[in-house]
Amino acid sequence: MNGHNTVRGFAFPFHIDPRTGGVATTAGPEKLKGNLTHLLLTRVGERLMLREYGGGVNQLLHENINSGLIAVARHQIGRAMLRFEPRVLPQEISVIQHEGTLYLRIQYIQAESPGLQTLSMPISG
Repeated sequence: MNGHNTVRGFAFPFHIDPRTGGVATTAGPEKLKGNLTHLLLTRVGERLMLREYGGGVNQLLHENINSGLIAVARHQIGRAMLRFEPRVLPQEISVIQHEGTLYLRIQYIQAESPGLQTLSMPISG
């Protein structure tokens, strides 16, 4: 079996596939990126049955950005990734402020795909 097909599930964000009329799915590296995005955008404590789940990235919007907050965010994001998405190993986590917008950039190694992968996203409320 091809390693890219081992991770498969609903697409994120959830939507209907216009070709089939069914729930859209993804697989492989794109599915892992979707899983990571979902994990990171979930507030810690948001899930009733799994209170520890989440990366809490959106909470950065309401704080004064300084080196201490960035260090705490990097730690929290890395911890969430290691605990809830063990198929990836974070290598570098960056929180970048540019023209009044915060951006998150994560470089990681995927267990079943060689090379460094990158997830970049703006942090919005």
